[in-house]
Amino acid sequence: MIRTTLATLANRSAWTLRLACVLLASSAAIAGGQSSIGEMRRQATRAELERAAKMMETAAVSQQDAKQRAKLIADAQTIRLRLENGDFLPGDRIMLLVQDDTALTDTFTVRGDQVLPLPNIPPITLRGVLDSELEPHLTKELLKYIKTVSLQATPLVRISLLGFPQSNFYTIPVDLAITDLISQAGGWGNASAVEPNKAVIRRNGQVLMDAKATAEAVRQNKTVGDMALRDGDEFYVPDKASSGTRWQTVMGVLTGLASVFWLVRSVSR
Repeated sequence: MIRTTLATLANRSAWTLRLACVLLASSAAIAGGQSSIGEMRRQATRAELERAAKMMETAAVSQQDAKQRAKLIADAQTIRLRLENGDFLPGDRIMLLVQDDTALTDTFTVRGDQVLPLPNIPPITLRGVLDSELEPHLTKELLKYIKTVSLQATPLVRISLLGFPQSNFYTIPVDLAITDLISQAGGWGNASAVEPNKAVIRRNGQVLMDAKATAEAVRQNKTVGDMALRDGDEFYVPDKASSGTRWQTVMGVLTGLASVFWLVRSVSR
């Protein structure tokens, strides 16, 4: 995966700025709506993660609020765990392109023991390997069996899009821009029928990025990796009809309660 030096510097600068905002606010929430410091972007380097963990631990020492201090410590531990275990989970898929080797140019699935099985060579362990370290790690391992190696390795994620014209499951590379994903799903569709400003990212039934954070990620054209999305996450945009139905239900309940109130008041007289 080829990235320019300017893009790398821009990403690192943005990351440093986000960390500064976190510390100044004495909060464990990531700028941009991520649920915690442990949910930071997938392409974060080992140095960035180690620096983040250290900053969280330092901030926790001077934090007076017990709840915030515990959260900072938990976030730092999450980062340490990520550094130890790496980014690749069982079932994760990796799209591999190895120059002049058709057997190794394919999509491969990580096994339960964090091992990547490849044809004609022993399986390669991914334990402790970060997303940002994948290409150099695979290159180093393949050089044990192949004289020269030139490769691109791209992790894939399976995201469900709901409320779009072409709602479905999409298996996409982590460096895909979120706006490109929206385009693949047919765009926002009928602007009079949906509410893009209320779109959210959900994980396991819980909101991972609220409407404000999601809108900001779309505005900045963040990648799926920047948003730390993983297999099973949902990109949901509500339709106005369902919003209207919910409002009508609430109004119906309020009207019913008001009727009961006036009935009880009349009887009490």
